Amino acid sequence: MPRPLGELTYTFTVPPHVEAVPAARASVVGRASQLGLELGDELAGDLRLLTGEVVANSVTHTQAECVVAVSWTGERLRVEVIDGEPTLARSSSADTMDESGRGLFLVDALATAWGSEPCTAGKKTWFELEMPAAAGMSHVASCSNSANAAEEVVPIAS
Repeated sequence: MPRPLGELTYTFTVPPHVEAVPAARASVVGRASQLGLELGDELAGDLRLLTGEVVANSVTHTQAECVVAVSWTGERLRVEVIDGEPTLARSSSADTMDESGRGLFLVDALATAWGSEPCTAGKKTWFELEMPAAAGMSHVASCSNSANAAEEVVPIAS
């Protein structure tokens, strides 16, 4: 018997190129839609922005691929980005003329919750967004493990 989508943690690998970020954003928003979450324009935009910032931060600072895991807790959509860098992500203060350094400030401002913690691979940077669920959706996603994960590789958009 097939499992409901909410019981699966959806994972995919992002190549180590900033050009892969748009495809990663689209994959996360697509997964939220598959879960039956009601995404309005504003919430979908926030989800794209937060995903883009965390994934871009990972591939830019590690210059290596990262793994993105998306799960539904029953109240929040959780997006985790796992990479091999052990240094935890933290907000920094960017000067007025700096072209970067504001990504995690945006994550802090828009996410319901976020954090960065050590894991066996290096670190996991995550955020959660509280979302209205579709009618009748009450199941809870399981913890990420290979037995319950759907996995794919996100191609680099040309």
